[in-house]
Amino acid sequence: ADFGSEKFLADVGGSEAWSLVLHHFVLDCIVISAATECMGIFSGFDLNSPVYSSEIQYPALGVDIRIIDDEGNSVVGKSGELVFATPNPSFPVCVWNDEDGSIMQNTYLSKFPNVWAQSDKAWIDPKTKGIVVIGRSDNTIKQRGERFVSEEIYWAVHDIEEIADSICVAQNNDSGEGRAILFVKLKNGHVLDKDMISKIEANILTKFSNLFIPKVILQVKDIPYNLNGKRMESVVRKIVNTNVIPKVNNIRNPECLPQFWNIPQLQDF
Repeated sequence: ADFGSEKFLADVGGSEAWSLVLHHFVLDCIVISAATECMGIFSGFDLNSPVYSSEIQYPALGVDIRIIDDEGNSVVGKSGELVFATPNPSFPVCVWNDEDGSIMQNTYLSKFPNVWAQSDKAWIDPKTKGIVVIGRSDNTIKQRGERFVSEEIYWAVHDIEEIADSICVAQNNDSGEGRAILFVKLKNGHVLDKDMISKIEANILTKFSNLFIPKVILQVKDIPYNLNGKRMESVVRKIVNTNVIPKVNNIRNPECLPQFWNIPQLQDF
């Protein structure tokens, strides 16, 4: 394909996608982020300013983006909830069939007082002031006192040649303890033996810390995806935590769900 007429590219992926773009295209590249809920892009850009891998340069004009911690404090250099702290004309005023406004309130306006939160986890780089959207905050895993999201684990293992795909979810018990469970789909001819587990753990340790290493790592034949091509973490998480396979309508490969059910290593946690 001829991309000679292109002026610049907008990237919505992580650092891997960024590296791929810069390797194959000699173009200016910006990082953007958007949401269906706010009717478009909430990130801004400036082609005259430097761009850093995976970082949004600026919020869009008129968008008051902040990162806040669990106590509602605005933070920099620390991951937290991405919120919009002041009203914006592009935001919805209601949700269809939400007659009393309760759906809107409970979904977007109840997590923190007087701010819009759409379950995105992010952080602001203290040096560049760029914004990095890490992933969904409702995919948060708490283990050994550390909070992280599944996307961080995917990024830590994506360059392991033997891994074809993976899915990571939280398992929580009645005492409030949590642990990360990582399922990996390996390429043909590979098995999850002690050496492979050590390799996975070493990758995560190098990129994060030992606190991020999943307590349980298991091999599966396939990873469930919905019809839009997204990992079905919520379904796997429900199976892991309830040992029940739920009814799912929008799944592309339902035949893979039983492999997450009734796993001995996940019982009696």
